[in-house]
Parts: sequence; C-alpha cells; structure tokens
Amino acid sequence: MQYKMNDRKERNKVSVMRVATFILSVFIVGMVEMMVAGIMNLMSADLHVSEAVVGQLVTLYALTFAICGPILVKLTHRFSARLVLLWTLLIFIIGNAMIALAPNFTILVIGRILSSAAASLIIVKVLALTAMLTLPKNRGKMIGVVYSGFSAANVFGVPLGTMIGDIVGWRYTFLFIIVVSVLAGILMLYYLPHQRELQQVAGTEQSNGTEASDVPSKIIRPQEVVKFITITFLILVANSATFVYINPLILSHDYTLRFVSVALLMNGVAGVIGTSLGGVFADKWTSKRWLTISIAVFVVMMVLLNIILPYAALLLIGIFVWNIMQWSTNPAIQSGLIEQVEGDTSQVMSWNMSALNAGIGIGGMIGGLVVSQWEVSFLPYVSAAIGLAGLIITLALRNHYINN
Repeated sequence: MQYKMNDRKERNKVSVMRVATFILSVFIVGMVEMMVAGIMNLMSADLHVSEAVVGQLVTLYALTFAICGPILVKLTHRFSARLVLLWTLLIFIIGNAMIALAPNFTILVIGRILSSAAASLIIVKVLALTAMLTLPKNRGKMIGVVYSGFSAANVFGVPLGTMIGDIVGWRYTFLFIIVVSVLAGILMLYYLPHQRELQQVAGTEQSNGTEASDVPSKIIRPQEVVKFITITFLILVANSATFVYINPLILSHDYTLRFVSVALLMNGVAGVIGTSLGGVFADKWTSKRWLTISIAVFVVMMVLLNIILPYAALLLIGIFVWNIMQWSTNPAIQSGLIEQVEGDTSQVMSWNMSALNAGIGIGGMIGGLVVSQWEVSFLPYVSAAIGLAGLIITLALRNHYINN
C-alpha cells in the first residue's frame, strides 16, 4: 500500500515537472518572437542599420515559422519526439547565440532563421506531446495551460528582456534567453517521455478507439472557413504593422525605454485578459457579434493612437484597450471555425495558425515600408485601414449556425 502511494506521488511529481517543462519551452519561443519590438532602437544603433530594417526580423521570424513548421514536422515524424526536441532546442540555442554574438546584421539574420525554424518545431512537438500524454477529457484544458507560456512571455519575458537591454545591452537579452533555454533543456533531459512510454499511451488509445487519425473531418461551410481565416490574417497584419514599431513610435515622443517596458507589460496583461474574454463573449454573444465589437474598437484605438500619444496615462490605457481587443479576436475566431467543421478540427486550425504567422510577417513588412518611406506616426492609420477591411469581412459572416 505504501509502495503504491509513493509510486503515485512520484508520477504526480513527474507530471507537474513535465508540464512546467512544456510551459517553459513555450515561454522561450514566445519571448524570442516579439523581443525585437522592445529593443529595436538598441539593435539599430549597435548594428548601424535602420529601425525599419531591424523590424523585419519579426517578419523573418514569422514567415520562417509559418513555412518551416509543416515541413520540419513531416521530415522528423519518424524520429522520437524526445530526440527531436533535444536536438531542435540545441539548434534554437545556437541560433540565439549567433544573434547575441553577431558582428554584423547578416550573421544576425542567419541566427534568426535558425532560431525561428527551431521554434516552429518546438511548439508543435510540445503541444503534440501534451495532447498525447493527457486524457481526452482534459486535453483542451492542458493545452491551454501549456499555451499560457506565450502569455507569460508577453507579460514577463518581453518587458524583462527590454529592461535587460536598457541596463546592460541588447545582446544580454539574448544571453538571458539562452540561459532559460539551457534550463529548459536540462528539464527536458529529465522529464521528456521516452519512446516506450509514448508507445504505451498510443497502444491504450488505439484499444479505446480514440486515436486522432480515426476521427473523420468534414468542412461543412468552406466559405465561412475562408472568411474566418482571412479575418485572422487581416487583424494580425493590422496589429503587427504598428506593434512591431511600438518602440520607435513611443520614443518619438520623448519617452524613455523603461516606459516602453511598462507599455509592453500592459500589452502582456491585456493579452491574458483578452484571450480569456474573447472565448467567454464568443460563447455568450456568438463569434460574429464579439468579433464585430472587438475589431471595431481596435480600429477606433488605431485612429486615436497618435492623438493620445503625448499623454502617458491615456497612452497606457489606449495600449491596454487596443491589445485586449486584438487578443480577444483569436479565441472568437477559433470558436467560429470549430462550428464550421464536423469531427477533427486540426486541419482548419493549422490553416488558421499559418494565417496568423503570415499576418505577423506581412504586417511587419508593411510597417517597415511605411517607416522607411514616410514616418512612424503613419502606422496606426495604416493599421486602422487594414482592420476596417477585417471588420467588413466580419459583417459578411453568417449570423447564426443552427447545426454543425
């Protein structure tokens, strides 16, 4: 009896540490993606390139992520998840080390490509392991718990990285990411499941008839799927065009880099709140209604941003509202997409994720073009126009779905 209790405690400890390992892995991926936005001016001055060019590192990351993810998953599916994750994390660390030590912008770009390609595989493998190791009735909840690493990256990681860059230099920001990545690697060595455990889990699921491949998938409203995915793309383009350049936009009005850190913290907190509210309101009011409200408020905030920019308190409130609205669109869109599919929704969700990353990348490109050709203050108006296009498509969504 005592042996069984001790064995149960040990398994619970492993489960908790495994979840912590997965959260930390998602955290470093989330932090690396948007960290450039907080230290753009420091990187620009040190590497002697314009902020518009540095901003394209976000574009590069997002596009590499979107393209490499499906390819790398296919190339590595024959190998054990444990082996793939450990080697991929090593490549992720090497890529960030190249960035931290880069003598010029070309080497930095190569490091960025390596780290973003590795990140695309890390997140897919971590979420796949989370689903595989969790009982079907708890999978949604556990994937949400692991995904909270992204929220933590926005709330704590990016502002902390910006502060480190301000105090000791931007290269130390990436050194911090490397240290956290090494910690994640040590935890992986101890807590990632071995192939035998995964085979046992797979055998159990097959015997219960719950394997994902046995679940048919049918898109019952393809036009609506296209609309929802287009909305994802447009909103992420609109958001990224301004957010990638939030650092120079704020600094153009004589604020300090520490104020930028506070603004990014507000963005992170708003992201956590918005993600929760978006799902709640989509369930309560339907996806179309909440998307209409949230995108409309987002557009208004973009129009008002330059007006409130000189007033610190109003600016922080504006950034907070802007990001609650933007972050709340994703769960509402996901909820809407699920209603368009019978059975397994992973296919349409993967399309939505590709649209999301493509939107981030192209938004950064558009932002860079605007900054290089005109000035940074034009960006919010460009974002408002693109957001308005997303609002028009939202209004074209069907009002109600009776049966799936």
